[in-house]
Amino acid sequence: MGQASNGLSRGDANRNARLAALRAVLPRDHAILGIDLAQSRQAAALTDHDSRVLARWRPRCSPWQLDDLLERALRAALSAGFSGITVACEPTGHRWMIVQQLAAGRGISVVCVQPLVVARAREAEDYTRGKNDDRDAVLIARQAAQLHCYLPEQSGAVWARLRHCGGSDGLSWPHWDGLIWLHCGGLGIGL
Repeated sequence: MGQASNGLSRGDANRNARLAALRAVLPRDHAILGIDLAQSRQAAALTDHDSRVLARWRPRCSPWQLDDLLERALRAALSAGFSGITVACEPTGHRWMIVQQLAAGRGISVVCVQPLVVARAREAEDYTRGKNDDRDAVLIARQAAQLHCYLPEQSGAVWARLRHCGGSDGLSWPHWDGLIWLHCGGLGIGL
């Protein structure tokens, strides 16, 4: 009942599909660039899938200026024998979306690791809660290598507009003909 002939439940099949999608984005022939994002000083570590650090960077710049970091990380990965890189970061604030946009412009995939997962990994590694940006960059890459991450949503123009309006007083929810329409600056979307 509810199981395929191979004995897998629907939950098993869904989890296997999710892991396969993550492995497609994090193939073993790619190095992982873990970035601990901040406002003006970033910490980045390029690692292999066994968490061996291949290179480190501490750029003093905003996330909008990380193009150079992505280029240097890709060159370092290629010279180490990898075929490319995958970027891993925590989805805190708006900074990860900037990194996702910059990486997409270069054809580089991005995965997100929840901050709580990084915090628990930090505690498990050395039994402390002491935060260190350089160490967190490696932990972020390690969690991605172990597939303790997820693929962030790709927001299009409509969702970007809704997100923008969500922070303002420009939202209204009038009911028309039994449908709910969201109006934001003249944008009408049926929900």
